[in-house]
Amino acid sequence: MRGDSLLALAVLSIGWISASAGSRAVSDEDLLPAFDPELTRAELEHHVRFLASDELRGREAGTPDAVRAARYLARAFERAGLEPVGTDGTFLQEVPLVRVVHEREPTLTLETWDGTRVEGRFGIDFDVSPRAEPKVAALLELVVVQELDELPDAPRKDRALWVDGSRSERRTWLGERGMGDGEGWGLCVARGFSRERKGRRPPAPQLTREQVEPDPADILRLHGGLRTLLEEGEIKTVELAYGARVDRVLDFNVVGQIAGTEPEGQGDAIVVSAHYDHIGLATAHESHGGAGSGDTDSDPAADLIFNGADDDASGTAALLELAETLAHGAPPARTVIFLLAAGEEKGLLGTYHYIDYPVFPLERTIANLNLEMLGRPDDLAGGAGNLWLTGFERTTLGLAFQERDLAIVPDLRPEQNFFMRSDNIAFVKQGIVGQTLSSYNLHKDYHAVTDEASLIDFDHLFRCTKTALEATRLLADGSVTPEWLPGGMPRVR
Repeated sequence: MRGDSLLALAVLSIGWISASAGSRAVSDEDLLPAFDPELTRAELEHHVRFLASDELRGREAGTPDAVRAARYLARAFERAGLEPVGTDGTFLQEVPLVRVVHEREPTLTLETWDGTRVEGRFGIDFDVSPRAEPKVAALLELVVVQELDELPDAPRKDRALWVDGSRSERRTWLGERGMGDGEGWGLCVARGFSRERKGRRPPAPQLTREQVEPDPADILRLHGGLRTLLEEGEIKTVELAYGARVDRVLDFNVVGQIAGTEPEGQGDAIVVSAHYDHIGLATAHESHGGAGSGDTDSDPAADLIFNGADDDASGTAALLELAETLAHGAPPARTVIFLLAAGEEKGLLGTYHYIDYPVFPLERTIANLNLEMLGRPDDLAGGAGNLWLTGFERTTLGLAFQERDLAIVPDLRPEQNFFMRSDNIAFVKQGIVGQTLSSYNLHKDYHAVTDEASLIDFDHLFRCTKTALEATRLLADGSVTPEWLPGGMPRVR
């Protein structure tokens, strides 16, 4: 499509919003279960049913519902007797977020080397992913890099960058120049789909971490004919503009610890983690039932709440019970950090924030044991009470667990790439052994409104939590020190 008019640059309206603001009250009085220092099925069920209740409306990151869940979890940590290691001596570690609300569609104009101006259609010819606050791009000359020696030594804010190589080549080349996320460039351009996308959708709000440094470039993906122009070297300049509002939102990790007995400054730590957020509310056309839709807590035809009972109220409940039980036992040799992470469903936002602001030095953090979706038995893992471990073949951890007769087997669905799909991968990127325990059986209620507490097998969850407790003790008391096997650590740093 031809066009002669220049794109008007949008003004970003920036407002400060607290996640605790709004018309719905945030309660500090949500009842905890009856206290028992031993691991109990009743406490697990109470935690899952509260977190997955309709009242919490899906615990979406950056909402009052997520804050309410965080406060409940912080009170559970306090009662368990953990040491608070969050912001200002609390159990809540502040996670500053940015919500980008598109009040009108982004616009794009390309100029080719022969002077032709081509206007793109959002959602059809192009898509864009703001990284933190969206940048308003002026006219940017496109820099094309096909070999490492063509990549400039320093980035340019007044240039757009396209690295025409494989994903691993882009990562390696940019990493060698200290531009891992396109830091310092005005825009990063990438191939999109080979054909135009069908059906225009309004840009959805996006939630990302508030970032100051490094400053990653937004990513512009070109589809169909615009992608062809890119690949044929016809694009001279790029001009992108947003019609967006930026809201700042405060969310929280929930963090507590049991200090180890190893000498201060010399001891190691392990991080036991789970994410407590889910994906919130559906629109009417997104509401759908899953495999268990005939046995849900409400009518799935009218249900708009993604309750997230298995994903990941089950792992969160298990972590709470681990923390409570370990806090009332003998002190561990290694410090144990319990991390209930915010915003996993939005891109591991809380865990990446913890990586940037750890409460214990990462260089002395020897492992991350992550708990995700423990609420239903998996026949491939051996049925009720059995867990599988992601990345089993990558480290010595799985074999160490099996040598102690723990009911933990390898992940038998490697094609699903679960090792890379949960909070553990944020630790792996730092070179830390990070693996996830799960029993997810690919049930159809995953990310559906039918992921309800009524479908959780609480006897199975109790047995899995006992196994996770023993696995954590082995790491905490120093019996097991996991290591990467040759070739096991992925090249994702």
